[in-house]
Amino acid sequence: MQIKYQAIILGGGQKAGSMLFPLCQDYSKSLLPVCNKPMILYQLDILETAGFGPQDILILLTKNHQAVADLVQRRAEIFYVSEDSESGSALLEAHEKIKKDFILLSCDSMIGANLLDLLDFHYSKKATISCLIKEEDLDKKQGRAPISCNLDESFDIMFIGSDQSLLHITNQEDDDQVNLSVSRNVLLSCQSVQIMTNLFDTHVYVCQYEVLELFQKLSKQELEIQNWRLEFLPYIIKHQKNVNLLNLMSKKEQGLFHERKHQQFSIKVFITQEYARRLNNIKDYQQANYESMIKGNKGVQLYQSVQDFQIQNQYPQDARISPDTVIGEGTRIGNKVTIQRSIIGKNCTIGDHVKISNSIIMKNVVINSNCIIQHCILSNESAVGHATELNKCNLGTLASVEPNQKLVDECIIR
Repeated sequence: MQIKYQAIILGGGQKAGSMLFPLCQDYSKSLLPVCNKPMILYQLDILETAGFGPQDILILLTKNHQAVADLVQRRAEIFYVSEDSESGSALLEAHEKIKKDFILLSCDSMIGANLLDLLDFHYSKKATISCLIKEEDLDKKQGRAPISCNLDESFDIMFIGSDQSLLHITNQEDDDQVNLSVSRNVLLSCQSVQIMTNLFDTHVYVCQYEVLELFQKLSKQELEIQNWRLEFLPYIIKHQKNVNLLNLMSKKEQGLFHERKHQQFSIKVFITQEYARRLNNIKDYQQANYESMIKGNKGVQLYQSVQDFQIQNQYPQDARISPDTVIGEGTRIGNKVTIQRSIIGKNCTIGDHVKISNSIIMKNVVINSNCIIQHCILSNESAVGHATELNKCNLGTLASVEPNQKLVDECIIR
């Protein structure tokens, strides 16, 4: 099947993993594992399922993320951007590699929706930009959020027109004193407007090629627009009926898309209730890993293929390992070890009498005997000394904890 779109994955730059510190201190966000599988491979899987081939996928990386390029080199084309590039400026640097309409994804977006449905929606609506939006049915009576509800990032406030146009977007974390304003022309473009507060932006967008040209023109006007989601998207939503913006869109320098010259500028929302989560913070990263362990009918389809390939290792008979625990190949488990609702990476060493619960242990980690690990994330090649207790602690790559420590809510780096 020939794809009419190009896929652009923002692979994470210097600033991309700041909310995931210390997990990304010396490690690319794209490689952080979910159920022992690097998150960027989920992106490639859903694109390939939709018919995208290596020639259709472009991943934008900084040169210090060479390990990502090595992992995906046969499944996508790599383009290196400046170390300090924001999401928008990275697109501008790669503009010569972008040849047609495109779908833009952030490497930390875990999506269960069918991308073909999104692409069909974009085409049928003749949209300039289509945003994939996740709708949550919050269970307020029982006071809990459902699976895939983003935990650390509050929902967006969106004004959505009767024709599925996006008229305004504001994050609920923004200053309460900021007024929600929509221009009269934008409001009058729809018969009715609905204000929704249970939505969040998945950071997946389908765009006409002209959007990239518009971005270039706006950047030349000395506007401080470097970030796609935080600066460019709100700007064009606010000004989508502005005559000057429409004039910029209508000026075709090369005439490649002359058939759309008189098309109206429109930003549409494709609302889904399928699984979606952004792993751009510690809480959501943990939650995605917990969701990946759920099996059966209640499990998340996105993660089922990973579970199907789990290797059944042999462990001591006195080890107590819960059915929802995932353990990677080559990991050695000591005597009288208890592991509950946790993910253990490849080639780890777990000493005797260790207790682990609700934790994510990445690859090549050493946990010495008589340790208790609860609600923790231990990054690659970290180590925990004998008889140490860790609760709600996060260890960076190569970090180590001395024996006989008792730590709570600590961030530990090498």
